Amino acid sequence: MKTMPSSVAIVGDSPFLWVMRFDAEGAATLVADHDSAQLDSDADGYFWVHLNVADLRYRDWVAGRRQMPAEARALLIDQDSHQRLDADEQALWGVIADYGRDLEREEDVLRPLRVVVTERCIVTARRYAVESTAAIRQSALDGQRLRAPLDLFEALVTRSLVSMDTGLEKLLARFNKIEDRVLDDEAHDDRRDLGALRRQTIRLRRELADGQRVFSRAAFSPRVSPPAHATLRRLTQRFDSLQQELQAVEERARLLQDEIVSNLTAETNRQLYVLTILGTLLMPPTLVSGIFGMNTKNLFFADNEQGTLYAAALCLASAAAAFFALMWIKRREG
Repeated sequence: MKTMPSSVAIVGDSPFLWVMRFDAEGAATLVADHDSAQLDSDADGYFWVHLNVADLRYRDWVAGRRQMPAEARALLIDQDSHQRLDADEQALWGVIADYGRDLEREEDVLRPLRVVVTERCIVTARRYAVESTAAIRQSALDGQRLRAPLDLFEALVTRSLVSMDTGLEKLLARFNKIEDRVLDDEAHDDRRDLGALRRQTIRLRRELADGQRVFSRAAFSPRVSPPAHATLRRLTQRFDSLQQELQAVEERARLLQDEIVSNLTAETNRQLYVLTILGTLLMPPTLVSGIFGMNTKNLFFADNEQGTLYAAALCLASAAAAFFALMWIKRREG
């Protein structure tokens, strides 16, 4: 069987992104020849076939894999991107969520990854590049031993959960910055930033909840083999742990939203209080000036040379009276 250097993958005019052979000890080697007969002929170890579903020729290869259950072949060809997981005594197949990957970095978008696990082969298929497959491929070529297809499947899902946990930590760091601003003496309106973070948290929670549900259901299926049952139970516990962390973050976000609204309400009340005091102090002078502004006869101080000063003094006196009245009321209520 032809092998390839570690840095080379099957790309270009082929639906195969790569084919890797794992020997009985779990050591990985990239394979150049992806003939179906050779993939089935090896007595020891297993293969990992990674497909590009954007190249429709992969469907012909999937249709020829008669050792796979019909439902598993249909899943690889199906365009449904919702998370799901089914199994029988010989195989495990489903769709999991993973962060997309650009050429050099992770994306902040969850992409579907189709997976079929049999005793002798694991097949993954994707339309957009995802982080877990690239990371596990590199780890396997660097020496990580994955002795069975279920080990590789567990590594892929675990890597996906680690990426989600990393994304959750990034959200927490941004939450912390908003929280620090909220706890400052000055009022800050961070509702827009917090709303964007809450939307990201909700999207992540939906994916985690779906994953937790499908893995938990598959773990308790009577059709699952004992090794697959043990693997699914471990992965379900990881989903549960991450789900609990995410629920704590959501609760913290809700409390932070309430704190922001409370601070803005308090600031608004302070501003309204100042405006109320100013309006109360200016109301009596306004009344006095309005009286002296009437164009009628026999007005006070109309013939007095100091009439303007007297009117101004009355305005000030009325404002001072209103001020002392407010202080007296406040002292009485306090």
